[in-house]
Amino acid sequence: MALRSVAMRGQARPSVAAARRSAVSARRAVSVVASSVADLNKKYGIPGSVEFKEGKSGSPIVVLKHACGATAEMYLFGACVTSWKQPSGDEVLYVRPDAVFDKSKPISGGVPHCFPQFGPGAMQQHGFARNLDWAVSTTSADPNPDEKDPSVEVVLTESDYTLKMWPHKFKAVYTVSLHGEQLNLQLRVINTDDKPFDFTAALHTYFEVLEIAKAKVTGLKGLTYLCKAKDPKVPETKTEDRDAITFTGYTDSVYLNSPAHVELEVGTGAAVALDSTGWEDTVVWNPHLTMKDCYQHFCCVENAKFGKSATVKPGESWTATVAMSVVDVSN
Repeated sequence: MALRSVAMRGQARPSVAAARRSAVSARRAVSVVASSVADLNKKYGIPGSVEFKEGKSGSPIVVLKHACGATAEMYLFGACVTSWKQPSGDEVLYVRPDAVFDKSKPISGGVPHCFPQFGPGAMQQHGFARNLDWAVSTTSADPNPDEKDPSVEVVLTESDYTLKMWPHKFKAVYTVSLHGEQLNLQLRVINTDDKPFDFTAALHTYFEVLEIAKAKVTGLKGLTYLCKAKDPKVPETKTEDRDAITFTGYTDSVYLNSPAHVELEVGTGAAVALDSTGWEDTVVWNPHLTMKDCYQHFCCVENAKFGKSATVKPGESWTATVAMSVVDVSN
């Protein structure tokens, strides 16, 4: 009680009625989330494969479980995959310690979306897809050929909020699935408007590393890249001459026309292999001392469509995929 008295000193004490209203509102909010999760499970849940749960701050998540023991979790807010674990229980992705889940800002970590703008530009940083709720459209766990691959598909369409920033009608369809230990992600953007539109996009993927000094990105030697470390709005154009990209300072580079296969060695004798189609570019980012509390533990290797904007005509679509797998590089 002493602490409460000090905290309340000099402040107006809330009335009993106001306190009761606040408590009722909180219970209603929890009830709505619980009802939403229950409804999602009833309509889309698949026992043993796809389950909806209440995540942090009461925000709904979908959990995919493969028969091999691999799992993935995605928040419907931002359609952000925040966990991908191997059958051993080892986590592959990284969520920053400053991440919040109350929808006040995008989730910092996992696999956030950048759409319809990557980086700074005419609208808010990285666009709006990462700070909106996506709607579940379907789930599946079809034998492939004799193991069930759990999958969830979510969609995002225009709203008054998005039209103020980007005056186009669209439908973004995002599919997340587990094929054995492999995480598969597909983004399809459909133009439902009567005029063409352009956009840039990325999957801003955070990977956990043993320590950043031991991390290496391979597969990008010889490429032209835009170094955004000094000024993201006016990047320097360089050519990569290293066999493996390592991290000794702030790193923010966009590799143009990158190969379909890129690997991130995480410092444990394992690497994350990214095999993509449609994305075209690769972003490598580590904040170094600008995030002293966590930069040692992660590296972002992002699939992007940035060097050349995607142009989609009315009634047509653009699709990009990435398959992520953990491989042994210790030999």
